[in-house]
Amino acid sequence: MLRCFVVLALTFMVSACGVVYRGINSGLDTISQSQMIRQGRYGELTEEELAWATIAWKYVENNTQTATGLVNGIDNLPTTDMDGLADYLVSLLAAKQFEFITNKQYDERLTLVLTFLNEMSLSQDQAPNKVYNTESGDKVNFANQPDDIGWSSLAVGRLLIALSIVRQHSPEFSEYIDKAVLRWNFCELISQEGELYGARIENGVVQRYKEGRLGVEEYTSYGYIDWQIAPIKAMNLEPYNVATIYGVDIIFDGRDPRVYEMLRPVYSTPYLRLGLEFNWDYLRDPYSTDATHTNHNLSAMADAVYQVQEQRWEQDRIYTARGEHITSKDPFFVYDAIYGLGTPWITLADDGSSHDHLALVSTRVAFQMWALWRTDYTKRLMTLVKELYDPERGWYEGRYELTGAYEKSLTLKTNAGVLEALLYKANGKLHKGRDSRAYRDVRFQSRFEHPGHCLVETFR
Repeated sequence: MLRCFVVLALTFMVSACGVVYRGINSGLDTISQSQMIRQGRYGELTEEELAWATIAWKYVENNTQTATGLVNGIDNLPTTDMDGLADYLVSLLAAKQFEFITNKQYDERLTLVLTFLNEMSLSQDQAPNKVYNTESGDKVNFANQPDDIGWSSLAVGRLLIALSIVRQHSPEFSEYIDKAVLRWNFCELISQEGELYGARIENGVVQRYKEGRLGVEEYTSYGYIDWQIAPIKAMNLEPYNVATIYGVDIIFDGRDPRVYEMLRPVYSTPYLRLGLEFNWDYLRDPYSTDATHTNHNLSAMADAVYQVQEQRWEQDRIYTARGEHITSKDPFFVYDAIYGLGTPWITLADDGSSHDHLALVSTRVAFQMWALWRTDYTKRLMTLVKELYDPERGWYEGRYELTGAYEKSLTLKTNAGVLEALLYKANGKLHKGRDSRAYRDVRFQSRFEHPGHCLVETFR
């Protein structure tokens, strides 16, 4: 059995990122020194905020497939991926918290999801397929046709984080969460050097490729660390470069996209998730306050990503809340980059083509920045986006920067993102630190029934 990873002592898991970030040059030091003293929005939801959450949950209700318990990633389109499954799990916790569903309904919905995870067909019998049909639960391709198309280590990492949060809130389900994850072969998701790898299937042949970008890799790594696996290279900020926009230093991925076949845009999503779910702390820190963040580098990078968008409003009077999103026009999915391909404020499709006319003030990003930064600018943003919904269908993707027109596409990511922001306001960071001994720990400690799959090994 391939032994890819070392056992991580608890002290290492708390401080590992501090070790791998040694040697960062003055570019990162600059943004660390300029870190804001932040205060987010906290407290019981107001009547208006509860109405916002109700609208977001309406999307989930409308798009739940009763046979499988899965939720469509796009309105009325019966597909999902592991990132979408994570979004649904967070939405489910919010619905329980806000009493949109009863405890019995929560139990029924979560049971269906965990049953799917324990029974789903894996890509090449190794890891979750990139896409599944929500009506049948079968593996499909991006055209929703039956197919095995490989896996995404980034989407799996995101799901691991959501499952960890569910475990903390509902420990009675820990055994079934662990049994589902123990089916996966982590050797296929992370290399011996600690790099995240995805896979595509072409003519029946598995082609593995390095996956991720700065910010996304660091966020995703939290899911693997929770399973006592350290994707060391994925957690390392280097190589990186620095771009200065409106006097704000932005750290961006220094790898050449022509070599790695992956765009490296800087956008809000991973930094917002790190704030909402972890408060920009290390994984095992359940106690730090809103204005104190144990992962200083990532919190400073998040502040820079927020500040540069605020400064665009202050200096150019352009409302800015940038993330990835779908559109109702070709190419149908884009990244609204703060910086990408050497250019600030560029909107990119996956093939690297630019589509600046499709840039949005993202509803999801606006809600999440509003929750994490209590400023005049985020208050203005909420005024701009708070009417972007259909009361019977959910929240729209956003408002076009160029014209102010609505982008009326509806997605799980946006509606789950609204629910996650409001859940953060009510409870603080979603991930509360290490949970108690669980089924997986028993398996890890067994020399006869150890699950293998490049998971932590106690006996060598």
